[in-house]
Amino acid sequence: MSYDKQYDQIFAARGEAPLTINKPVAKPDRAAQSGEDGARKIAFSKDIYMKPRFQGIWDRLRKGDFDQTDYVYAIYMTAVHGLCFLAPATFSWSMVGLFAVSYFVTGCLGITLSYHRQLSHRSFQTPKWLEYLLAYCGVLAVQGDPIEWVSCHRYHHLHTDTPLDPHSTYEGFWWSHMGWLMDHKATRERVYDMSNAGDLKKQWFYNFIEKTYSWHVVASAVAFYLLGGLPALVWGFAVRAVWVYHVTWFVNSACHCWGSQKYDTGDLSMNNWWVGILAWGEGWHNNHHAFEFSARHGLEWWQLDITWMCIRAMQLVGLAKNVKLPSEAQKARLAFNPA
Repeated sequence: MSYDKQYDQIFAARGEAPLTINKPVAKPDRAAQSGEDGARKIAFSKDIYMKPRFQGIWDRLRKGDFDQTDYVYAIYMTAVHGLCFLAPATFSWSMVGLFAVSYFVTGCLGITLSYHRQLSHRSFQTPKWLEYLLAYCGVLAVQGDPIEWVSCHRYHHLHTDTPLDPHSTYEGFWWSHMGWLMDHKATRERVYDMSNAGDLKKQWFYNFIEKTYSWHVVASAVAFYLLGGLPALVWGFAVRAVWVYHVTWFVNSACHCWGSQKYDTGDLSMNNWWVGILAWGEGWHNNHHAFEFSARHGLEWWQLDITWMCIRAMQLVGLAKNVKLPSEAQKARLAFNPA
């Protein structure tokens, strides 16, 4: 069945009741989707045909379809992207250094290492004090609190590239990149039940962050301003946040459009080298979807994976344990061309 027909079937069947989102559904047929009326090939992809399912931002604004969350996101995203235009006027090498350090702390330690590999997939364990410290680095990335982020990501893996995926590429590159964040109603329908993050909900730290999240965002922006005035706010907060946003979103969009597949995952996940570099190893996305539990995504010696290097370093000094990796038998079982 094509994605298009599957989408119509799933959303028509729900009626007035919420979608059933805690059970996997079959993957759509890629070839069948290419024959759907109105489906367009994503540029430079091999055979991925998308068909937008939701109105653009301007159309929704004109029709008054924005809810309160949409307005908050739109205002924030406009402001933080707008601040980036001040980067040339506030440039200095010390500010570039601040950007680089905060990019590593929030993007690598916070999002890829903590939010993604440790919290979402539980691919390794650390002492609780370190787990919480790393998770707070993720809070500073301003991508949502840990419970929200982890719950949404787990739904992505449960429903990858199906109509229940919160950011399916079959609905267009823009949608999978950031359009899904700008349509609260459509996305919430697919991720409304956060009980799949019950392991985090049982811990006081994550509940505290969930309740006070916005204050941490404001405090981090104020801290940058106090540290170095407007230049630090621009480079340490805005430029860094926007850079980490788009790098993270490229994993959802580019890595489901362009690259190669070594493992038969049944979805569109691709290994993409340039996302692998920018996203601290997250671009080896087909590897990741094949072995979600793995703390290492760059499974070949030449696949640069800085996040894995950090985990391995923690393991060597006793700060990381129960580090999970796929066996050679598991890799051979899923490989398209086993050695």
